[in-house]
Amino acid sequence: MGSLPRSRFNESVLVERERETAEFDRLIRDALEGHGRLVFLGGEAGVGKSSLVRDVIETARGRSTVRCGYADDVTTAAALGALLEAAPELARVTDDIAARGKLSLFHAARELLAREPTLLVLEDVHWADEATLDVVRYLGRRLEGMPLLVVATYRHEDVPPRHRLAVVMGDLAAAAGVVRMDLTPLSTAGVARLVEAAELTIDPTDLHGRTGGNPFFVTEVLAAGAATVPTTVRDAVLARSSRLTPAAQHVLAGAAVLGTRVDPRTLALVVGEPESALDECIAHGVLVVENDECAFRHELARLAVLETLSGSERSAVHRAALHELLAGGSTDARAIAYHAAGCAEWEVLLRHARIAARRAADLGAHHESAAQYRMALRVPHLALRERAELADALAYECYLTDQLPEALAAMRQAADAYEVADDAAALGAAQRRLSRLTWFLGQNVDSERYAEKAIAALEPLGDGHELGMAYSNMSQLMMLAGNTAATTDWGRRALAVAARIGDREIEIHALNNVGTATCEQAGDAEGLRMIQQSLALALEADAHEHAARAFTNLGSVATRRWRLAEAEERLDAGIAYCDDRDLDSWSRYMSGWRAIVFAERGDYDEALALSARILGHADLAPISRIQAALVLARVSARRQLDHDAPLAEATELAAETGESQRMLPATIARAEVAWLTGDTGAVGELVTSVLPMAATRGNPWQLGELLWWAELGGVHVEPPAQVAPVFELMLAGVWDEAAEAWRELGCPLWVALAKGCDPDLRRARESLIIVSSLGAPGVAAAIARTRFERNLAVARGPRTATRRNAALLTPREVEVLALVARGLTNAEIGRRLFLSTKTVGHHISSILRKLGEPSRGRAVAAAREQGIGLET
Repeated sequence: MGSLPRSRFNESVLVERERETAEFDRLIRDALEGHGRLVFLGGEAGVGKSSLVRDVIETARGRSTVRCGYADDVTTAAALGALLEAAPELARVTDDIAARGKLSLFHAARELLAREPTLLVLEDVHWADEATLDVVRYLGRRLEGMPLLVVATYRHEDVPPRHRLAVVMGDLAAAAGVVRMDLTPLSTAGVARLVEAAELTIDPTDLHGRTGGNPFFVTEVLAAGAATVPTTVRDAVLARSSRLTPAAQHVLAGAAVLGTRVDPRTLALVVGEPESALDECIAHGVLVVENDECAFRHELARLAVLETLSGSERSAVHRAALHELLAGGSTDARAIAYHAAGCAEWEVLLRHARIAARRAADLGAHHESAAQYRMALRVPHLALRERAELADALAYECYLTDQLPEALAAMRQAADAYEVADDAAALGAAQRRLSRLTWFLGQNVDSERYAEKAIAALEPLGDGHELGMAYSNMSQLMMLAGNTAATTDWGRRALAVAARIGDREIEIHALNNVGTATCEQAGDAEGLRMIQQSLALALEADAHEHAARAFTNLGSVATRRWRLAEAEERLDAGIAYCDDRDLDSWSRYMSGWRAIVFAERGDYDEALALSARILGHADLAPISRIQAALVLARVSARRQLDHDAPLAEATELAAETGESQRMLPATIARAEVAWLTGDTGAVGELVTSVLPMAATRGNPWQLGELLWWAELGGVHVEPPAQVAPVFELMLAGVWDEAAEAWRELGCPLWVALAKGCDPDLRRARESLIIVSSLGAPGVAAAIARTRFERNLAVARGPRTATRRNAALLTPREVEVLALVARGLTNAEIGRRLFLSTKTVGHHISSILRKLGEPSRGRAVAAAREQGIGLET
């Protein structure tokens, strides 16, 4: 922040930040009224974020409790470091978080911060640990009703697209109450104000040009008082510090090694200089005192000083700091490991890095845990077993943080070491995890190979948790490949082990596999019961990922069988469960299925928006990208929008997995797009290429849809296996019954396709009315072309009255709006139309958006003005 100096730069006021301070005044008022706000305050290093925050603190002080926490990059980020510094009361929750679960921390943080008006400042969150960012995301989704303003500062240049802070900001981009605020450098006029206040003769234009208007650089130049402008921030900082005595420079060097913020007593003990030397640093403004801690004015200043130190100088400070920590009985394993690494005390490093890693993992800071294991693995001359266990632990932490290539490499290193050590139990467990990792990376052949190796290693050892999970892992692979018989066989073996040794996790996992595979093929009640039992057991055990997987499979099974109301209910429940626990990978995957439901319902705006939002996540897993990209491609093609890129991406990713559950939907989508774009010759080739897979590994609905697109492409294929009843009607040309069956399923596009192929011209016109209401001109053109090719009369477009539906309300939305016009509540509408209340709410939100009206009554009036009939 640009500052007007007072008393040789010890006091300052803001320059060129009037707009930002006014905005913060408004946000503080909002928070005081119970409308919580979260501000991501960004800008380049030295642009003045901290100065602005200090002004915000002074504005809020007296009206709210002020809590401040800081992150730094001196060493691995402290797990929940910034948060616990701001809210030390939460330490009581973190002490037993391994038993209570991360959700207990989220709830405790929200409860604490909601008790009274609060300003929570988290500085430099680009360096914050994963657990702190999880809390920020949790709060950002639940701001309404809280008297809370959260200000999180970060540097643009330190947040690339895949950075975990970028992911969090992306997740919260559409959240109410979340604000992005970016600070820009000073103008030439702003620099001139600072030069004038400093009473120096430096040319402001030249100073602005050399510093780019960076406020920290400008104030460092002015503080140095040189006649010429240094060329870098480093030169400016060193010019200022060069005026210090040798003792004060030694203090400054110690502070640079110890960190951005350090306790004065610790600093004095480490450097061994008199108190006057520290006072000198503070008097010259090189160090400042905040909250009883010494700190550099900016991290750029610390780094400038640190770069001047030799390796031996740094090592000496580390050794002195390590001695003080150990002599004082410190329990800060992270700091001890850091200083031990700095002075090559390998045994101390190894012991405390492992403690710090386990602590970070317990708190959910898995990136930080992985960093500690990496540091431990750099210790020379590790024993074989020790190296294997460290690599194993690193692989797991990398798996949890989506660093899959590194996880795979570390797990292979561990497996090789276990094999050399002739430890069959550890080797088999490692091979099962290798199977899972290679599956996530789309390497399915390797995944099955490792699964077989795991079973071969573990079976001679008899019953145990790892053997049961190895059986269930193979069952899962077979389920994903569409092999129901093998899924059931391996799943039953896993369940038998679970029963013999009383292992609940094996039971939960295997029930899900067998139940899902059974539902996929036959859809029987027994399969559904098994998945529901898996979910119930997972919820009872608070096994988050197992519960998420059960929710996912319940929702996906219902979606693939076109039971859309059931799918909505299950997916919405699962997404809510995962959002509440920040299980984002599962939430995103289920959201892909939710986008499919929107598309089948005819809610194309919602389908496009949701699929685009999913694809906007930089760290999105391939299986989630496939889902969202296919929805985006199919709906875009129906609306004659660009669709080539998402379709190509989904096709390529699906092929890499080799799984029928990815490849069949991708081929079906390509077949539909080929029909929509007039490339009917390609449809037959597409169907032929996957027909054997669809007959043996697909479900009756997938096979039926595949054969239907072949029919539209002019290729008749006899069903090689059972198809769903509604597709039997479509393929047999029983158009009236097919259209009615699709109407009951709530699928307007498929009603239109059935009517569009009916020789009756009246029904063909009804088809075009439906397609027009969906806003799908690509479908209208394709239906007209198909009728022409079949020598059927081609219907004209909708009548004028229908064209007045400029808002493109879907038939379902018109139906809902008609009931709104009769004064029914959402719950009453849901009971009338057999929809969940939440789904009715989605429809009404879409209606209001399309009509551009703020209320239900205004929407009814607008629809009538447009001539949209609302009679029921």
